[in-house]
Amino acid sequence: MSGLHIIWFREDLRVHDQAALRAACQAVTRDGGEVMALYVLPKTAENDAFARSDRGRFLFSALADLRTALAQRGAVLHLRYGDVLEVLSELHMQHRVLSVDFHQSRLSDPMEKAVETWSLRAGVRVRPHAQFHPGMTAQSSESWQMLWERFMAQPRHEAPDELHAANVGIGTWPRENFEGELGGRKSAIQTLRRLFGGTVGIKDLPSGPDAFAALEPHLRLGVLSLREVWQAAVSAHQHALKSGMDIRAASIASFLQVLPDFIDSPNGQSRASQRARSTKATKPGHQFSLGLGESGA
Repeated sequence: MSGLHIIWFREDLRVHDQAALRAACQAVTRDGGEVMALYVLPKTAENDAFARSDRGRFLFSALADLRTALAQRGAVLHLRYGDVLEVLSELHMQHRVLSVDFHQSRLSDPMEKAVETWSLRAGVRVRPHAQFHPGMTAQSSESWQMLWERFMAQPRHEAPDELHAANVGIGTWPRENFEGELGGRKSAIQTLRRLFGGTVGIKDLPSGPDAFAALEPHLRLGVLSLREVWQAAVSAHQHALKSGMDIRAASIASFLQVLPDFIDSPNGQSRASQRARSTKATKPGHQFSLGLGESGA
């Protein structure tokens, strides 16, 4: 082993549309070394009570699906408990970390800056990747909505067929089998297809906030990328318009109005969830345009 290119999984528990995974694979081809998939939980989660809780079961089922997807490509998902900086330091001391790739979180996370600071001191390349929004530069004359729609419309990253991966110990996994439960990608895809993948009766049409509520837990863990959901909804909206299904098109449009609020939420609670319980009005500045950067929001 000539060094590790670590993918630090957090809110992106998938191998599809995974910019961090793609970058790590490219680094292996360019610089040598091996890919290491890493997920770090706090020490407080290292107990059976957490694994048996609703939150724990949902999380570990998503991790189980990710572990299976990585195993199919020749990689191991390393589950560690403790402080991220301590875990990275230990791995660097024992195996030499060459780079760390991660997706930026939905909300501001001080740990991202801490990892970047650690990498500078350790001489390790760190590459944060956007997954929820492209950012807004002071020079941009376009609205945030137009930049965001263009970012969502970009092609998705394909999952690699195989990985040149390292196995340095898988850590401690819960004793229970969580595969096939609600938090996994398979369940998330079924929900996405139910909402946008086919023709449903008018009585079965969910409202925009209700459709979002069904997908939000999966988006929080990143078993589906926001781009995957947005593109599926846009495709379904366009199909509904062409088919003269005006009620369905309006329902999907209301979902697309809600979706940007997911990345604006304070204290881990999205404004879309709050709005689902109160009002269906859209916020100024988050008007749905479907212009993909070609017209005003």
